[in-house]
Amino acid sequence: MAVAITLAGCATGPDAGPDLVTGDGGSGAPATSESAVPPLPVLTAPTADLAWRECSAATAAKYDVRPAAGTHIECATLDSPVDPDHQDGGTLTVALTRVRTGKTPAGAVPVVLTTGSDLPSALGALLVATGPGRSLLDTNPVVAVDRRGLPDSGDVDCLTRDERAAIAANGQVGGALDTAARITALTSASSSGSDGCTEALDPAQLSYSIADAASDIDTLRRAWKIERLALLGIGEGSDVMLAYSARYGGRAGRIILDTPTAFGKPAKDRAQLTADGVQSALATFAQRCAAGGGCPLGDDPPATMTRVVTDARAGRLAPLSEAQVLSAITTALATAPSSAATVRQVAAMVSAAAGGNPRDLMAAADRAASLRTSDGQLLSRCNDVTGTVGQNEIPALIKRWSGQYPLTGADSAMTLLRCSGWGSAPTTKAPSDLPVAPVVLNTSDDPVNGGRGAKELNATLLRAGVTPISVAWEGLGYSTLANSTCAAQLVKDYLGRTPVTGPTERSCPA
Repeated sequence: MAVAITLAGCATGPDAGPDLVTGDGGSGAPATSESAVPPLPVLTAPTADLAWRECSAATAAKYDVRPAAGTHIECATLDSPVDPDHQDGGTLTVALTRVRTGKTPAGAVPVVLTTGSDLPSALGALLVATGPGRSLLDTNPVVAVDRRGLPDSGDVDCLTRDERAAIAANGQVGGALDTAARITALTSASSSGSDGCTEALDPAQLSYSIADAASDIDTLRRAWKIERLALLGIGEGSDVMLAYSARYGGRAGRIILDTPTAFGKPAKDRAQLTADGVQSALATFAQRCAAGGGCPLGDDPPATMTRVVTDARAGRLAPLSEAQVLSAITTALATAPSSAATVRQVAAMVSAAAGGNPRDLMAAADRAASLRTSDGQLLSRCNDVTGTVGQNEIPALIKRWSGQYPLTGADSAMTLLRCSGWGSAPTTKAPSDLPVAPVVLNTSDDPVNGGRGAKELNATLLRAGVTPISVAWEGLGYSTLANSTCAAQLVKDYLGRTPVTGPTERSCPA
């Protein structure tokens, strides 16, 4: 079997835990036999290119992210077939963003990045350029491919303003506070939104799945005129890259899955995994604030967090809903470097809301909505849903999950109704084999997807003939690569021509 490399969290307690990755491929640990490691597929630089244009200032301003000095950001577009099985059936325009530094070699192999439907992929590339993982850019440019349907990639605009508001608030609109009223409001908005989007997009309403997103990435490969791609999927983008590997086989020259979601799991299972992991991320946020001294959340940060979410749930922070408050906090944590400064900044925002001034929290909620709840993102998520949950099941889930995950359980259960009445695309099968062993980067405190997907992927990878090697990072953040120099060095090694050897379990410091 080939070997995959998984980065998760650092070992704690008396157990010495996995070996620390320092960028030397596991120096000092028992090495595997190099003769047993298959050669890596050859990666090459593009032999043709796109019409890139400089867009550093505009892109940084758009996403309110400030990459380090010396970062070059360029933008381009690419026409991709709406239906990959019918190349002459019309196209849509996909947005691409290239990030590099002055040190990036001109002939370097690009790393193709997608964040799937989580966030705009361009923002994912900016996070890499902003955090400790920026060292990757000195050897390889990162090219982000926005998922089709997002505002810059064949923008989908098919919901009414009222439908959009009700879905973003998980039904907590117009005074709807109790569970039954919220379920009614959300399912009504979801069903009518489905009707409107189906009418507006017909016959392409089911052309926004992970398989279709994967086809856009292969359109880029063909435009570059190269045999293989180095793939980086962050969050739900890992599903896209696994779909690519399943459909296009040997075209995947390297596969990096960063804070992955649980590929192929039913909607209810994925929602519970998210509730569990995001609850953990918020608890870690509160703990780190308290440990830093002078925490804006006061003497009991968890209690302050709970009070703000509870107030929102009860309508005391109107017009902010529970869903919008959680999205504001988690997005703020996800889209800034994993640092004490970020923790304090987000804590100050939450503290102000607890004290009766939700202005900054409202601004953060508006930003989160623009990044995470566009019509195209909803359409994409609903295209990919498997095992839909009926509205009659939601009250029991809310009761059970609220006990297990006090901050996130009810919201995660309600979110299951956002695709009520929507059609779903044919299920994308997991790859039956992989041409190369993936690198799986993970943290157990991911504020967007929860960081529970990497463990769920183990069986999928084993069935594809690869055996995961665990390397742990206990940082708080959306992308392990963006936030860890250690992880970035391992990825740089993995992109080289020599297979990475070393221990089967590794760790990177937070």
